[in-house]
Amino acid sequence: MNFPTPRFNIEKLKTYKPNFGKSKINNLIRLSANESALGASSDAMEALKFYSNDLNRYPPQVSDELTSAISKRYLLEKKKIILGNGSDELISIIAQTFLNSDDEAIYTEFGFLQFPQAISIAGAKGVVAKDIKFKANVDNILSKINKKTKIIFLANPNNPTGTFVSKKDVIRLHESIPSNILLVYDAAYSEYVVNNDYFDGSELADANENVIMLRTFSKLHGLASLRLGWGYTSEKIIANLMKVRGPFSVNTAAIMAGVAAIEDLDFQNKSVQHNLKWMSWFKKELQSLNLDFQPSITNFLMIRFPSNSKHNAQNAENFLASKGILVRSMQVYGLSNYIRVSIGNEKENLIFIDELKAFLEN
Repeated sequence: MNFPTPRFNIEKLKTYKPNFGKSKINNLIRLSANESALGASSDAMEALKFYSNDLNRYPPQVSDELTSAISKRYLLEKKKIILGNGSDELISIIAQTFLNSDDEAIYTEFGFLQFPQAISIAGAKGVVAKDIKFKANVDNILSKINKKTKIIFLANPNNPTGTFVSKKDVIRLHESIPSNILLVYDAAYSEYVVNNDYFDGSELADANENVIMLRTFSKLHGLASLRLGWGYTSEKIIANLMKVRGPFSVNTAAIMAGVAAIEDLDFQNKSVQHNLKWMSWFKKELQSLNLDFQPSITNFLMIRFPSNSKHNAQNAENFLASKGILVRSMQVYGLSNYIRVSIGNEKENLIFIDELKAFLEN
């Protein structure tokens, strides 16, 4: 019997699987998804209380209120802002909009997994540019460019490594690529960054027709469950992306909470300071345990375990899961000796380190 079959590139694709865990333990500590340590802004949660009367109404195709709030918060042109059902959706529609089956798109060795996923779904060829010491390398990216190259995907800061490419090198990258190649600059973790060598890419998107900066409400703003992201790029690119994006992509609840969240500067500052404090604490604790880790400017870091020991990364992940603590294995990147851990709230961080000590002492 014959059955409907998907396109070949879809059939061979592996499903993206986050580690949200299954456990009999109540109150799981989830340090596996780089979510906000402090939850969401109380203003955002208060805004949702009023979301009840218009459930039968479609949301606006483009929310003037939310794009205005983003424009005001980041001093950007409102007409250059596009909203999406999470930045994941924007990554997907960018690939679908610009990639043909004979095109190529470049992504970095340890870059965000959604990049190769979106490229494959679009039917194009993904080309990997090797990192150096877990950091995206501009020269390696440039060496992969040919006549078929249509897009370069760059997450900065990068997930899962927590590293970043300096402003100087990002500008050098852009100045070195042909104007017909689109640079997709994913700055999902930019709000956590306190470093003068970094920039969020909005300047490049403002001044050039071949750059799109991506941002999200899932991290600092703590609205991951509502799926809300945005991009900043030329009006011409937005006009084409809107042909591919669903007509009612962003729901009304996300819009209401997003406006309140982006206007709550006190909560944003509190979240950044919390992250700085506990990231510093994490690093000191890991050093005291003689564990190597990848320095990070985000809200997560990768921890390295010895491979030839019972105290390896897989056993650490299993042990922590048995205690109700979820972390992210890096095996999907070929980094079997590493786990990725998000910064949690104070209680979660203390419990994690205590259980990690118990594992190493076992």
